Amino acid sequence: MNGYMKIPSSAIADRFRAQLPAGVRRSAERGISLLIVLIALLLMSLAAVGLIRMVDTGNLIVGNLAFKQSTTAAADRASEEAITWLFANVTGATLNTTNAGFGYYATSLVGLDVTGKSTLSTRVLADWNDDNCAYATSGTFASCIAPSAENSAGGYTTRYVITRLCKTAGDPNDTSNSCVKPVSGGAGASLVRNATDYPSGRFGTTTSSPYFRIVARSEGPQSTLSYTETYVHF
Repeated sequence: MNGYMKIPSSAIADRFRAQLPAGVRRSAERGISLLIVLIALLLMSLAAVGLIRMVDTGNLIVGNLAFKQSTTAAADRASEEAITWLFANVTGATLNTTNAGFGYYATSLVGLDVTGKSTLSTRVLADWNDDNCAYATSGTFASCIAPSAENSAGGYTTRYVITRLCKTAGDPNDTSNSCVKPVSGGAGASLVRNATDYPSGRFGTTTSSPYFRIVARSEGPQSTLSYTETYVHF
């Protein structure tokens, strides 16, 4: 063995601190405490900011859902108005011809793109804003049709388009025309027990009106848009 003894570094540090004046030791301890407090305040501030942002986002989502639901309800009311108009004109030959002033079209208008999201050049657009379908680039659609007159109430603006699901205008019962009509039970008896096929006579077309398609559009607060689609027959 040699004549040296190894002293731990921690013991040396403790001995050094013990030799320092009491005022210097207290100042060092206060400096470390202040640093810890500042770090804790920073962490608490970050947590508070995150909580506020989370609450604000939640309120924004709830508000948007409320606006969407209210706008959809307004579009439903517009659909009811369209049904009332159809019911008032279902007798006679009024619905055999197009009446663009009421947003009514006697044909199915294949390719009708009410939202303007399609990319087909053969699409038919609705002129919701009375600007000749300026929301779409010219040449990207085949035609621009007029919807019903604008109805504004309670901060919501609604319009609708009605199409009769027929190949052509005119009498829906004409043999040269083809319309989508409801199916009902036939008067004939089935030759096969529990059979429900057309040849057996269990089902047959009725003489009721063809189906009508109603697409309603509603615009509410913060430019919220809702579309509803309804099919009816009389």
